[in-house]
This record gives sequence, C-alpha cells and structure tokens, in this order.
Amino acid sequence: MRPTLQRAPHQLEVAIPEGILLNSYPGALTQTLINLINNALIHAFIGRDAGNIHITATMATTDRVSIVIRDDGAGMTPEVQKRIFDPFYTTRLGQGGSGLGLHITFNLVTGLLGGRIEVKSEPDKGSRFTITIPSTAPDHEEA
Repeated sequence: MRPTLQRAPHQLEVAIPEGILLNSYPGALTQTLINLINNALIHAFIGRDAGNIHITATMATTDRVSIVIRDDGAGMTPEVQKRIFDPFYTTRLGQGGSGLGLHITFNLVTGLLGGRIEVKSEPDKGSRFTITIPSTAPDHEEA
C-alpha cells in the first residue's frame, strides 16, 4: 500500500502493540486490510484535501483479537451501511468501485478467518470497521 498512500494526501496510522500473536491466515488478513484501506481511499475522502485512516488492534479476550480500521471521511447513511457487504453494491459504479471489495472482505473475515466484522458510521463523521477474529484461526483443509 505504500506506493498508493505516498501519492495520496491521506495519512495511515497503525498502532498495534507488541505481543499480539496470531496463528491465522496472513494472506486473508492482509487482503482484508488492503480492501478496507482502499475502500476508504475510494469512497471516504471524495472531495477532501486530506484524510486519516487509523488501524489499531487489541486482545478482545484471551483468545480473540479486535482490529479497528477507522477513517475521518464522509461516512455512510444507514441505508448504505445495510448493503455494503452485498456483492456488486457500490456507491461509485463506473468511478472506481466494483462492489466486490467489502463483499470479499466479509467472506474472508467470517469464513476463512472465523470472525465477524461490524461497521459503524454516520454521514460526515467517518466510518469504523471492527474485525474480531480468533487468535488461532479455525482449520480449513482448502486453505
């Protein structure tokens, strides 16, 4: 993501304390984070000179990790929030959005990673995605 973020006026801050260990699927987690960052870049900062994305992680319980991806962008209406994980749903059809990024993200988090993803957002107040996954991912033979 470094080349993309270096060309953009937006800032990415990551605050993940040492000691959080996962026995999981790093490719799926990486794809999830890339999709959420790209989603913010494509949708959250339209018409803004600069924006901020913050990623934090904590141990939610002794065996679950919580990862929060938060932006200070445009936010979403309740109607949009209800559909963002649907396949092919996008607010930017023909303008850089395929409508698959958050659908893929949802499937990775709830399937392969064995967790859940939630979104909280308000128009003009940014968006917050919270991913909670087990510190040890479920076994998947196809992985």
